[in-house]
Amino acid sequence: MKRTGVVFGFSLAMVFMLAVRQPVGATTPPHAAAPASSGTGPGYELQVSDAIYGFNAPDVNSLPYNPTGGPQKCFTSTWGTCTSIGIASTGDYVSPGYWIGSTTRVTGVNGQIGYGAEVGGFGNTGTCNQVSTVISDAPVVGVASAQFGVLLAAADGGVFAFCGAPFYGSMGGTHLNQPIVGVAATPDGKGYWLVAADGGVFSFGDADFYGSMGGTHLNQPIVGVAATPDGKGYWLVAADGGVFSFGDADFHGSMGGSHLNQPMVALAANPDGTGYWTAAADGGVFAFGDAPFRGSATGSGVLQGIAANG
Repeated sequence: MKRTGVVFGFSLAMVFMLAVRQPVGATTPPHAAAPASSGTGPGYELQVSDAIYGFNAPDVNSLPYNPTGGPQKCFTSTWGTCTSIGIASTGDYVSPGYWIGSTTRVTGVNGQIGYGAEVGGFGNTGTCNQVSTVISDAPVVGVASAQFGVLLAAADGGVFAFCGAPFYGSMGGTHLNQPIVGVAATPDGKGYWLVAADGGVFSFGDADFYGSMGGTHLNQPIVGVAATPDGKGYWLVAADGGVFSFGDADFHGSMGGSHLNQPMVALAANPDGTGYWTAAADGGVFAFGDAPFRGSATGSGVLQGIAANG
């Protein structure tokens, strides 16, 4: 069933898709390959303690407005220190670029608590190679590239579109059983999915609904989502490393049921859709299917995101 609403300004239009379950294959050991130093083939950027490190991919070790490293200063100086929430590739692997999202808790002049959010563009983000800001009612938790625009998603289901990314609705103002934890856009940038901690998936624009884990018992909450290259499927990853596949997203294994030193926090798809990487809070990276292992960042800080590049 699909329910649509009328757009009122920026955040009230919504499309809601009922959640259904699709089983996935059995857990298998991760695909392991030696770290590669070649400049060819897919790789990834890791966002670790507010710095970006490239593994067979471009990197920038400190953002321009925080050249000394350490805690990330917000671009909006009155906000103080921002916390990074993730990284998203533009998807152009000939001339790569990526977006960085960050958020902070702010107090308004009337004493009301809000959440400032920023998104900065690097590389081929075009005329939006700059920082854009917004105030949200809830913490901003996810960032996604939408063609050459960018989306931010808040825990209450609010969606914020920048740099030409179309807005197709949100779950803002709607009751959620669990908070939103991630966002992924379709390849043409004309739709996107939101995923909640309980595995519920909500689709907007030309993003079709292929199922979810909503209403199904999970050992650990969902923490990330990644779309297939053709936009006809997606993967979800849980904090315990379990991976759930929907639509044409093939299951290539997971770390579900395996000991992890730190919980999983992010997921990225191999650019050709033949595999994926999951990344843990300690910087560990696990490769599945044909996604090549390029290295990890254990011991470098707290991992906040992973973005595929190739």
